[in-house]
Amino acid sequence: MTPPAGPEAANPSQHPVLQAANLSADRAAALIALADGLAAIGQLREGRRAGQFSIFNFLLRAAEDTDAPLRDGRAPLVVFMRAGIFRRHLWYLRAFLAEDSAPLRVELPAPIDRDWDWWSDLEEIRGRLAHSDGWSQAVGAEPDAHIARIGDTLARAEVVRLDTGRPA
Repeated sequence: MTPPAGPEAANPSQHPVLQAANLSADRAAALIALADGLAAIGQLREGRRAGQFSIFNFLLRAAEDTDAPLRDGRAPLVVFMRAGIFRRHLWYLRAFLAEDSAPLRVELPAPIDRDWDWWSDLEEIRGRLAHSDGWSQAVGAEPDAHIARIGDTLARAEVVRLDTGRPA
């Protein structure tokens, strides 16, 4: 897929698939970057690209799914969010991280519930990871720098709906 033309090319947050998922580009970049960092910490500690962080009643989990690679051999990083005690919220995405000549590919399922305030929990996780030795050792860059790098690749990413594999 080629990147969106017209106004979407200048502002990836206006990408139609991101809009349909109720997800802005900056929040998508943060979510993917933090999940990638958690997976890197898991790789460092356990030898497997998988990790999770739970805070309050919010869980962010990321794991590489080696059983579902793309034709180019990249395995997706499956990112899962869950929250709620009385009303449950669940959502996930699949991200094939950029490598050499292969662009970032993000596959999004149904939209995130509009009444789910998950962003404040993700910011809390980012803040805690910023002071983590595990993050420094596994990722090597501060969380904000890693988020910015993922944000740059998201501007050129292939963003598709998971159910159709198409951009809109």
